[in-house]
Amino acid sequence: MSERPSTPGGGNNTRHPTGIRIVIGVLALLALILGPCGYLMGLNADSHAGSAAEWFTLAFGAAVGLPFLAAAVATVAGDRRAALWSLTLLAWPLVFVVLIHLLRIAG
Repeated sequence: MSERPSTPGGGNNTRHPTGIRIVIGVLALLALILGPCGYLMGLNADSHAGSAAEWFTLAFGAAVGLPFLAAAVATVAGDRRAALWSLTLLAWPLVFVVLIHLLRIAG
């Protein structure tokens, strides 16, 4: 038996899993790109005292906030698999921070 409620009149549910997965994919792509870019901009910022903190805040918001937003959207839409995949993106900040620092030490 499906967990989703049926529509009035006994028809099929009108939710669109493809559209939800496209939204989740866009949010995931933004998290994968904007997190490292913001972190790199924070490391290279030196114009005034607050600029590095601003870039690190934006990087954290993109790398952590967007996967949580994607998981919330997927949960509301009833797509548990997409929600779990969105939550796995929370490991991405650990990966890119370690890689950036290892590459800076090596190069």
